[in-house]
Amino acid sequence: MPNTFSGKGNLADSPTLKTVMVKGEPRNVVDMRVFFDEYGVNEEGEIEQKGGFYMSVSLWDKKGEDAQKHLRKGARVKVDGRLQQFMYTDKETGKEFPAYQVIADDINLSLSRIEEIRFRPKRVQQADAVSEKDE
Repeated sequence: MPNTFSGKGNLADSPTLKTVMVKGEPRNVVDMRVFFDEYGVNEEGEIEQKGGFYMSVSLWDKKGEDAQKHLRKGARVKVDGRLQQFMYTDKETGKEFPAYQVIADDINLSLSRIEEIRFRPKRVQQADAVSEKDE
């Protein structure tokens, strides 16, 4: 697949589900905007965020439905798919310029989010221990 995209970012908004007609049949598609971080190395040799960019992401059918059910604004995700270019017309100037969208093959929670979930029971256990002391 020569036109591939892979990146990690945060959902700018919760995913939205819509149904569209494709060749006379209804199909579900989920649209979302993701902010992808860009990192670089500073003068001290430390890695730091240098900026980033927003990109529209679409996910079709069952995977899209699952993403819409489980993902919310701010979720850290890993997106794999292909880039699609289209022309966008600025409403104020009327000028056209290229824009890009990712047609996702897969979207997963990022490893950092999984680590947060993995360590959560420890915090719950600590809270239970504190409440038992109060009794």
